[in-house]
Amino acid sequence: QTLTKADHRQDNHTNNNLLFAPPATHLCRAFSPQSIIITYTHTDNMDNANGSTSNGDAMKNVNNESSYWNDFYAKFDIGVPSQFCVMLATEADKKMPVVEFGCGNGRDSIYLARHGFTVFAGDLSKEAIVHNRAKEGGPDNKNAADFSVCDVSVAADVEALVEKARSSGNGDEETKLNIYNRFFLHSLDDDQERLFLTALSSATKPGDRLYMEFRCSLDAKLDKLYKGHFRRYL
Repeated sequence: QTLTKADHRQDNHTNNNLLFAPPATHLCRAFSPQSIIITYTHTDNMDNANGSTSNGDAMKNVNNESSYWNDFYAKFDIGVPSQFCVMLATEADKKMPVVEFGCGNGRDSIYLARHGFTVFAGDLSKEAIVHNRAKEGGPDNKNAADFSVCDVSVAADVEALVEKARSSGNGDEETKLNIYNRFFLHSLDDDQERLFLTALSSATKPGDRLYMEFRCSLDAKLDKLYKGHFRRYL
């Protein structure tokens, strides 16, 4: 895949009680004949994740990873959405359901659901999914985000989450989707990224939009707030 800079702009607008969305560098990655990934890079050294750094063809212990995130999300709960999420809320079409991969503590998914989006979110951490469902109040909350355990290295998990969202549009197979992940892609090793993007390529259709934010090489030497989990710089 080829990464190319497309443009740079200042987002100066707000919508109701949505938070301010800061300047962003837009990047586009050619993904498949069916879809284009709209990507924002970020270099905030006080957001997401770890002190263990990695690049290139690094691999990780998936069992340790799952245990780390189960423990992490049992301890940390952030109620404020990310700025990238706010950008999506101000720019995306609400008629298109949102699919979030790597939803973590649900901060972005819950925010989007409460601002009129239909949201389906997945994460590897069972602890996070249980916690997120409890925060949303269960099946009686008709406006709640839908949370599922999802391993993005398993194609069936990726495709199932996408199809669940697509079928929410009154069973219309032509329902277009906003597919979203934030501070997630750089937490995958090379094999996981390949499996994830291959599954997405199979599951996406013309008109779907994919929004991704991840750490890039400019972040490599910055201090990190949270320690101890895998990270690459893309």
